[in-house]
Amino acid sequence: MYENYFFDLYGTLVDIRTDERKLSLWRGVAEFYSLCGAPYTPAEIHTRYLALCAEETELLAAAHPVLGMEGVEIELRNVFRRLFEEKGVSVPATQVEDTAVLFRLLSFGRKPRLMKGAKRTLTGLHQQGARLYLLSNAQSCFTIPELRSLGLLDGIFDGIYLSSDFGSKKPFPAFFNAALAQAGLSSTEVLMIGNDPTADIHGADSVGMKSRYIHSWQSPPRGFTLPESCREILSLEELLKDS
Repeated sequence: MYENYFFDLYGTLVDIRTDERKLSLWRGVAEFYSLCGAPYTPAEIHTRYLALCAEETELLAAAHPVLGMEGVEIELRNVFRRLFEEKGVSVPATQVEDTAVLFRLLSFGRKPRLMKGAKRTLTGLHQQGARLYLLSNAQSCFTIPELRSLGLLDGIFDGIYLSSDFGSKKPFPAFFNAALAQAGLSSTEVLMIGNDPTADIHGADSVGMKSRYIHSWQSPPRGFTLPESCREILSLEELLKDS
């Protein structure tokens, strides 16, 4: 058994189905903004949302040229806030949070749910004395409420590291190294668990971290190669007997 684990979230511990292309999403978001005094049509707010995301990405990439456009992760709260400001509306941080939650809810194809064996595995590893950390390419304004609703926010993870809070994302070493620094660990002390061979597995390997790959419906099609530092597992519960 390992003493420290970094877990990916979506596709590894949580089954989530979202679709930001749905017209119903943009209708709902436009109606919400309009009711808050910032009138938009569905097409207009969709266009401005994408444009502001691109602007935020360019600004962050310019500030971190080593990461570039592919390696940075923006904070979507800034986008939701700017959509209000473009209509001359100033809102408190709490309303930005509520907007993000509504946006995420409207994007769902179905309610997020835990992957098979996830809760039992996390609880079992904790009972064995392991320290568990979440390392996910995710927006905290979406993910923290989802973790709370799934019973994963309190008493499960010793640290929650989300890419939007760090400005960088997997598979880039900057995100892994920043999370390791916050946890006070070296890469050789941690086992990474994930379902994405590039972001999770090769990303972990690039900083000298061993890993376990688990294939899920959200994983890319077979045909990729895993590094020697990784072994594939068929279920999360195998971790309870891993050594």
